[in-house]
Amino acid sequence: MHSHTAHCTPGKIIIAVHQHHPYASARACYDCILRGVKYTQAGRIFDSEINAGLIGDIILVRLDCREKRSPAELVHHFSAHPYVVHAEPCYALKNHVMPNDPYFPTQWGLQNTLTPGAWDYTTGYNEVVVGILDSGIDASHPDIVGNLWVSPEGTTGWNFHDENSNTVDITGHGTFVAGIAGGVGNNGLGIAGVCWQVRLAALKIGDVSFSMSAAIAAIHYANTHNIPVLNNSWGGPYDSPILKHAICQYRGLFVVSAGNTGADNDAIPDFPGNFDCENIISVAATDRDDKHAAFSNYGAKNVDISAPGVDIISTALHGEYSTRCGSSLSAPYVAGAAALLKSYAPHISAKEMKRIILSTASVRPQLTGKTQTGGILDVQGMLAAIN
Repeated sequence: MHSHTAHCTPGKIIIAVHQHHPYASARACYDCILRGVKYTQAGRIFDSEINAGLIGDIILVRLDCREKRSPAELVHHFSAHPYVVHAEPCYALKNHVMPNDPYFPTQWGLQNTLTPGAWDYTTGYNEVVVGILDSGIDASHPDIVGNLWVSPEGTTGWNFHDENSNTVDITGHGTFVAGIAGGVGNNGLGIAGVCWQVRLAALKIGDVSFSMSAAIAAIHYANTHNIPVLNNSWGGPYDSPILKHAICQYRGLFVVSAGNTGADNDAIPDFPGNFDCENIISVAATDRDDKHAAFSNYGAKNVDISAPGVDIISTALHGEYSTRCGSSLSAPYVAGAAALLKSYAPHISAKEMKRIILSTASVRPQLTGKTQTGGILDVQGMLAAIN
């Protein structure tokens, strides 16, 4: 059980129910667990596979305003129940972003990662989907609209924070990230994404801060819709076994930004990057000289690879473009590269995508000890490795 209850979404508790509870229906199990607690709604946000371990349903409980117990007290209460594996507050996760720096006119990040050389192999495939778990996407941006995903239900994704189809981005963070990974290329407008032809799914999990329950629900949605790559430019200090379980159950590649506090993630963990799930790639930020960015978190054990993250130009709100810094921007270089890899080798698994991306990193002496690979993303080398 965790003590980080000060920074959590008010009125919500996340519970992981034991897979082998004795009740005939999920509803009967929930009623038993919630007896004596004042709440307005309780429902499943993640459905575990059979024989995936102790955890079965993950449920979100929305508390009634008349419930006077604190999140910590309720977590303790639920954790004592014999059919609860874990109970946690709904932690508020921060997106990894830095303030804008002065305008930088060229996309140096594509050159440093040798992405143009990869375009000789493929510029993408519009059946490959990258889920952007973020603040939404500006669907009207001319450099994004052509690559927007449309779900079987007719939406461009889903808003898991407000539980509706409104995925409008009001902060610009998700739009910026989406442009790096999959801005339309070769259209005479603005920028080119790492993957020119791709489908970008707007999986909105918040605005300025992100909700952990929304992130879990979005991961489940991605599994349900067979989305093979997720970009996650956010994190926090919460070692949540429930979030870890959801990520480990995700069948695709889960790309994460390392963080922007300049900390060693081996000593001061930042999650979800520090989870030991085999489908996670954690990404640190580098500058135009392939040096580790001073603001970026690092970790010889818990951060995997580096990618550009200083003075990066990408898509902004209202059809504009701007520059930003942060490891938030490094992660979508890797997510876009994974989309190229999936386009070129459609049947490749998430585990194999991770192996190829990390094994082909271009080693830099100045990055020794900063990540597991000690190198920067090499998109051309990545595709060359599967020939």
